[in-house]
Amino acid sequence: MPKPLSPPSTRTYLSLSEFLAALFPALDREGVRFCVLRNYEKFPTENMGGDIDFLIDPSGLARSIRALRSVPGIRITGYSERSWVAHAFVEGVSQAPGIRALQVDFLWLLNWKGQAYLPTKIILQAAAPRQAGNLNFLVPSLIHEAIVSLFASLLVGGWLKEKYFPKVQKTFANDGSGAIAALSPQFGLKQAARLVDAVTGDDQKKILNCVRPLRATVTLRSLLHGPVHGFWAAALYFAREIAVRFSPKSVETVCILGLDAGGKARHIEGLTPLLQASAKEVETRLFDTRLPLERDSHRVTPCNGLQAQTSDGPLPSMANSIRWLLEEWKNRFLGKKNLTLRLSGYACYDPFIDPENYGYRGLERGARFISRFFPSHDLWILLDAAMDGRKSKDGEALPAEALRRLEAYRAFVKTKKKYVILNASQPAARVTEEAYVAIIDMLAQRADRQLKKRFSTLDATVGDEEPAGCRE
Repeated sequence: MPKPLSPPSTRTYLSLSEFLAALFPALDREGVRFCVLRNYEKFPTENMGGDIDFLIDPSGLARSIRALRSVPGIRITGYSERSWVAHAFVEGVSQAPGIRALQVDFLWLLNWKGQAYLPTKIILQAAAPRQAGNLNFLVPSLIHEAIVSLFASLLVGGWLKEKYFPKVQKTFANDGSGAIAALSPQFGLKQAARLVDAVTGDDQKKILNCVRPLRATVTLRSLLHGPVHGFWAAALYFAREIAVRFSPKSVETVCILGLDAGGKARHIEGLTPLLQASAKEVETRLFDTRLPLERDSHRVTPCNGLQAQTSDGPLPSMANSIRWLLEEWKNRFLGKKNLTLRLSGYACYDPFIDPENYGYRGLERGARFISRFFPSHDLWILLDAAMDGRKSKDGEALPAEALRRLEAYRAFVKTKKKYVILNASQPAARVTEEAYVAIIDMLAQRADRQLKKRFSTLDATVGDEEPAGCRE
């Protein structure tokens, strides 16, 4: 029987200032020339953005990742790379109360669809030193930072981000000629002057009308000045975007099983805020959308909804099974953003684990056959109410039927590649913390394997230990 996991409450998380104080010198030791793009005004104690953006030389990505991994006390729980940016999700940094992770982005190309709108080399050459507490680092010039802050939403997304606009407007108003000079090489004098005039004049309609001409100009200039490079950059951009948006490799999934539907829901709801910034998106699926979410989960279970669906006969049961199968595969390929972590507590697996209790009327052999084609999860967590014996957390003996069902769930999860069985008779907070440990360990190990495969020069020092209580 797996040993209980140690709760992470004894762990000390790095503050933002401690993290930055370790990361900046590590980047310097690796010889990475970098600048922090924005949201650094309250460093080192506060990050004004949702992540930290570093602009680096295109050749410095491997060294940047090595520097990040060298920071003691942190674990990289996710890594996603596009043609212009690498996203790293770092657990072990508490930048605000209740937050345990931080997203760190390394950018080497400021672009629209693969076409650069500001050369990285020029930004790094013009970067200015800044001191914040005991930190010394580089930031872009005022003009470059204003352009980056404006184009991050305007050129890329076609909308205006109000958070940065006042500072952009002030910078353009103070040095309009400098802004036009910085924009002209990629957009031409006419388009650059038109945009600067619209920004300084606070004409948002005119600013938005600049988007299409700016995009067309930067694309045409790039293709005319370097057609081979321009076409290759565009092809690489779209290839990476398709891979990120439609590949199941960018989804990491955790399925939580147990007899108590309300208990699963409570633990998933408790895990969701703890896991923020451990991945780009943290999604939850508490139950199948066709099932009622009961008010009294101790007396009513999701099987009632499933029985209503599957008790009509063998053919409806088999049809529902195939429908669940198709929907599961569709969800793996669609509807995700970059790196997505999905926590599932829904019941589509239950009829295959315990067909007798869930009113499954199809052929049992057919159910087992269909269940083989369901996409597996990266981690299975079983909430075992009788792990310490035959009693629930209320001290009452579990009925024979509940023990039979638990044994069916145990047998099911033990067939999976990676699983953990948690003692659900413990206090709910402790169970949630133990589930958090198991999930973080799984994410860190996957990310570590991915990084070693992507960067062959990385030292094999992180993520090699198996989490206690986890079987693979």
